[in-house]
Amino acid sequence: MYLQPNYGYSCLNLCGGMSPIYILPWNCSCVKVLGMLKKLKKDIDNSLKSFLWDISAELGLQAASGLLYGGIRDFLHRSGKRIRPILFLISYQGYTKKKGFSYEKLLRCSLSLELLHDFLLAHDDVIDKSALRRGKPALHRLFNMKLGVSGKDELGSNLGIVAGDIIFTMAIDALLSFSEDPSRKEQALKIFIRTAAATGIGEFIDVVNNVKKIEKITKKEVFLTYTLKTAKYTFEGPLLIGAVLAGADKEETQKLSRLGIILGQAFQIQDDLLDTFSSSEKIGKPVLSDLNESKKTLLVWKTYKTLAKKDKKLLKHLLEKRGKTYRDLLEFRKLIKRAGADRYCQKKAASLLLEADSICSGLRMRKKHKTALNQFIEDFRSKTETLT
Repeated sequence: MYLQPNYGYSCLNLCGGMSPIYILPWNCSCVKVLGMLKKLKKDIDNSLKSFLWDISAELGLQAASGLLYGGIRDFLHRSGKRIRPILFLISYQGYTKKKGFSYEKLLRCSLSLELLHDFLLAHDDVIDKSALRRGKPALHRLFNMKLGVSGKDELGSNLGIVAGDIIFTMAIDALLSFSEDPSRKEQALKIFIRTAAATGIGEFIDVVNNVKKIEKITKKEVFLTYTLKTAKYTFEGPLLIGAVLAGADKEETQKLSRLGIILGQAFQIQDDLLDTFSSSEKIGKPVLSDLNESKKTLLVWKTYKTLAKKDKKLLKHLLEKRGKTYRDLLEFRKLIKRAGADRYCQKKAASLLLEADSICSGLRMRKKHKTALNQFIEDFRSKTETLT
């Protein structure tokens, strides 16, 4: 897994699937936030649709395979948080000295981060054997449905992997579509490639850790996975790529790198809490996913470290059990509460967000864009506090 009641709208509401995800356009006040936020969300979604149409025509995708084109289109058009392209836009517009650039082309460039996300989700769902993604069948399950075979048939998995690879090539195309200094574009592409590689390394470690005994897992390993699998491509990459394309200096990109890592770690902690304490309807995926996959999250690590011997044995049984049920999830929740691991994770996320506040205040980004980042962190904090 990569990341409720409706808590309402705010200037920047990107975290945790709590409500529609929009960002405040740079020249509006919070009084006008709802309509203006909807407009930018619509801009990103419309850009994704037009890009898919254009790139599919260039590749001859629809003519080659209506099944492939239809599957990719369905998957990409699903409603999402759009965290990554939004952070890219904040970063680029916060640092660029250009006064005349194409907003439409910048939007298209930002899609590279969303498409990277979709590529990773398609592969992750195959690895985790997930049935749902964003409230609908996972891409490999969708192919099986279209072909009239069993949802668990390997055919869909094979096709899902191939479709994911094609989406990755689309991401690179989108990244290179923006007119900017060639040396900056080359640097941005290198960051993009290294970000994708880091995420793959994180996925590899995560899969290996899933079969490790819980007593063999360290806190350091948990945070390494969070950094590589989530933080790199969800926060650090978008912020760095936007800033580098805009010409930000090394001091600023180092700050952004640290900011991205700690935001990503806090985000993953929040996602772990969501997976355990929310519902499938609210997060768009099975709530049992982490438990079913025996994920060694910070929540699980802290629970095991804190529990008495008898309860440790029960936790190990739940993690190693095949065919886990909703009743097992309820027992899992009780153990977490008993260990106080939920409160521990909330406090850890809050600590990370305090550091994020400090870093953000020191950025030399344009004030209105820095304000958007600050609001993002504040919304993040409020969501985390309400999860359990």
